[in-house]
Amino acid sequence: MPSSKDSLSPEMIKILKIFGIGSLLLVFLLSFFNERRANNSGEEASLMRITDADRLFFKNIRAPYYDIEGRSDAKMTIYKYGKRFESDLRPVLNLSIIINQVKDEAYIYLEFPVEESPIRILWENKENEKSGELEFHNGDKHAHLEFVEGLNPLLEENTKFQLWYNNEWVPILEEEKEREALKTPIADYFRMINYP
Repeated sequence: MPSSKDSLSPEMIKILKIFGIGSLLLVFLLSFFNERRANNSGEEASLMRITDADRLFFKNIRAPYYDIEGRSDAKMTIYKYGKRFESDLRPVLNLSIIINQVKDEAYIYLEFPVEESPIRILWENKENEKSGELEFHNGDKHAHLEFVEGLNPLLEENTKFQLWYNNEWVPILEEEKEREALKTPIADYFRMINYP
C-alpha cells in the first residue's frame, strides 16, 4: 500500500501551486471589472414596475377620472379615461391603463375599434418643418409603450395627424378634446411608472 508521501510528488505540488496562485490572480484581476452587479432576485427589472406609493397615488387621486373595469380572473384592473373621445363617424384612438396586481406592473394599451394592422399615422408639423410616419403592429406591452413614446411628444406640439383607414388618409386628433383624451392617460401612466 503506497504511503501518503508517495501520492503527492514534487511535480504534483508544483502544479497545484501554479494552479492555486493563478486562480487567485485571476479572481483578483476580475474584481477590478466588477461594475455591473448581477440581479439574483429572480425578478426581471422592468420599466413598467410600479411601487405601492405610485399605485396608491393613482388609485386615490387619478382613478376617479377613469372608468374602471375589474378582471378578477387575471388579477388586473383596466382604467379607461372617462373623458375619452368617441365618434361613430370616424376612427378614434384611445388609451387604457392596465394594472397587473400580481406582477406590480402597469401597462398602457392602444384601443382601436377596427382590427387593422398595422396602424399607420402620418404626422406633419409645419412650424418645425418636420414630418414622419408612426406605425403600430399589434403586439405585446412593449410594442404599445413604444408607440405611445413616439406619439407623446407629437401631441405636445402643433402637429397634424392622418390615419390610414379604409384605403385612404383620414384626419385624426384635430380637436383639443381628442388630444387631451390621449395626453391625460399618457401623463398619468408615465407618472405611475416614474418614466424618465
